[in-house]
Amino acid sequence: MATFTGQVASFAALKVAIETTLTARGWTLASGILSKGVAFVQLTATATELRLQAGTGQAGAALTGACPQSAKLLSFTNAPIQWPAVYVLHAFDAPDEIYCVLRYNVDRHQHLNWGVSSMPQIGGTGLWCSGAFRGDVVGTSATCRVFIAANSGTDLGALPYDGLGLGFFFASAAGSYHSSFIHCGLEGAAGWRTANGGAPGELLGVSHKAGLLHALPSTFNQATVLLPIDVLLARQAQGQTIVATFAHARYCRLDHLDLSQPLLYGPERWWAYPLHAVHPVQRNGAGWPIGAQHSGTFGVALRDTP
Repeated sequence: MATFTGQVASFAALKVAIETTLTARGWTLASGILSKGVAFVQLTATATELRLQAGTGQAGAALTGACPQSAKLLSFTNAPIQWPAVYVLHAFDAPDEIYCVLRYNVDRHQHLNWGVSSMPQIGGTGLWCSGAFRGDVVGTSATCRVFIAANSGTDLGALPYDGLGLGFFFASAAGSYHSSFIHCGLEGAAGWRTANGGAPGELLGVSHKAGLLHALPSTFNQATVLLPIDVLLARQAQGQTIVATFAHARYCRLDHLDLSQPLLYGPERWWAYPLHAVHPVQRNGAGWPIGAQHSGTFGVALRDTP
């Protein structure tokens, strides 16, 4: 595992930085497609976005078995990116997990990630991907904001009504434009699971962690706990199956944390990041239809090289 950081002046420069870093760490770049094992991803940069498209294979310059949805970083009209920006790339092997954090406009963050699930017997390739936005979000939309459902500690997650999906499968059951996807073979033929809700074969979001995330930080010592990121799939008869557990990322709350310093847990070191931007007072974010340009104190921690 390794962590890399740098400054970039455009999405095109960020694309080059990611591809250069990963090809030096065992990934193959051929005809614009990065691949390693069962993971095939294609990055496409424009002046306003960096798009991630995932697939199950490659034929020349085209992905095969491409996910019908894509994820992306986006410079949107409500809060355009002021370049240069800082990126941090956390790259891991066994299992392969790639986490790209873009920090811009002092305190804003967007995330673009992919990896391969290590859960057995889920069918498909287990490749997952996520980003701050789903690929079909239009940057000029007035609703490019963060909407978070946080009802009484039992419901939680992003409500991306044409706004930020935030990534990391941090979704609620409501809303559209969720931006996290996985390839698996449960509840039907092997394929991409892109819908979020309660029907069999749909992703279930983060509400199963609502009680724990709402209980943080500790009222005893203000400490935060790093919670596993489990990707749940709805099954028949109201069952649920974990189809991925991230090895190197955790959900957390950012209250009382100094984000310029690593979190130390015994021999392990982690870096905490906002899902978008921190608001220490409106800590549970803002719901529909108001929304906000922040994500409260909800965040993720990514493992660092000790």
